[in-house]
Amino acid sequence: MSNKKGAKNAFMFFLSDFKEEQKKKGIIFNNINEAINAADPVWRDLSRSEKAKYDNMVQKQKQKLKNAEKKYTSTGIPISMIENAEKEELEYKELERKDIKNLVNSRVVNNSLITMDIYLMDVNCYCKIEQNYIVGEFTLLRFNIKDGIKETYHEIINPGPPPIGYTYQMMLGSEEFGLEIHDENVPRSNYMQILANIVDYLKLQDHKTNVLPPIFALPEKVQQVQNFILQMCQRAGEDETLFRVYKLDTLLFTLVNALKAESDEGFPKESLATLHLKKDTFKYTPGIACEYHEGRDRLTECSQARVRRGAYGVLDVAARQPVPGRHLPRDYHLPALERYREGRAPPPAATLHAPPASCNSSMVDCLESANSSLGALDISKREQRVHVPQRMPKTDYSQRIRVAPDLTDEDFPALGARGRGGAGRGRGKK
Repeated sequence: MSNKKGAKNAFMFFLSDFKEEQKKKGIIFNNINEAINAADPVWRDLSRSEKAKYDNMVQKQKQKLKNAEKKYTSTGIPISMIENAEKEELEYKELERKDIKNLVNSRVVNNSLITMDIYLMDVNCYCKIEQNYIVGEFTLLRFNIKDGIKETYHEIINPGPPPIGYTYQMMLGSEEFGLEIHDENVPRSNYMQILANIVDYLKLQDHKTNVLPPIFALPEKVQQVQNFILQMCQRAGEDETLFRVYKLDTLLFTLVNALKAESDEGFPKESLATLHLKKDTFKYTPGIACEYHEGRDRLTECSQARVRRGAYGVLDVAARQPVPGRHLPRDYHLPALERYREGRAPPPAATLHAPPASCNSSMVDCLESANSSLGALDISKREQRVHVPQRMPKTDYSQRIRVAPDLTDEDFPALGARGRGGAGRGRGKK
């Protein structure tokens, strides 16, 4: 039932007060119409300031009814707030796609797509406290399609001792990512200097630019990277809108489709680009982690190793002529890679050749001829194997085999003879 049916106007609030005042004087009205007729002249004589009291009461009632119509989740969060957050996220994703598409298309026009520097960032966090992530390590990598990986900016961060109540969570993050928990005696990292280093790093290709290039991150790391940059900007008093953090799979989808030379190349859907990065083909590549993690048993969790693997994943499908050590790991075997790619191609379909016109033999002969044509497809890869027993038996059992006796019809009398003294079936003479 709607709450609007119980809404009151200013006069009705005045009427309630009027009835209470008359009741104190000993005057009781028999019905509502009688009370209205008595209160109407008094209401008309009230000044605007006196009526404003009841107007405010009407506004409060409307706000109360409005709040009562809101729906909440089981945790007390308004559903409208969740819907607005989802709407903003969809709008941001659409703007992200358009920005990446414009970035790639502008490079395609001036034939500089393969020399466009791409910046890839990754972070490792101890834990999350309310809305902020406690970051203990980050790496920023620069690469392009032509030159491959150029250089990386890696740094271990000391956020300080664990906050009260979060020691256990930070210990879990320390064990997962191989990070060290520092005490109060170790100086904390200078976030303002780190932010300045990041800005300088983003301007390596164009020192005079006022618009920083976007930073890309793996899909599961975008939120952490955004929050890390936001925290540094808040501490340094910098405008966080100068930085753009986008998903790497969206860039990979747009980039590969812009570089494809044939219609069957590239990714038909963005989800396939996401799946390609999630495979993490180069996860166990040695020698790509930082010195800090080389001495620990968490090489695959190093942020430097993770950004290198992400760059290798992009270059693996985008670079036409990959060079080991730049586009792929240094010890990568390119001939084996080519054979692997060729091996993934579907084999030629086998076809049944029609028998010759002079084939007047039986159907079995014709089928044998057709089967021999099928076997000729891979007969060159087969080798005839001769099975030789590993050892011969020491005992010759052929001399111990008894010869079967000669049996005649007399040894198998009719069935009727059984049970009347006749020999049973299958019994020989004694």
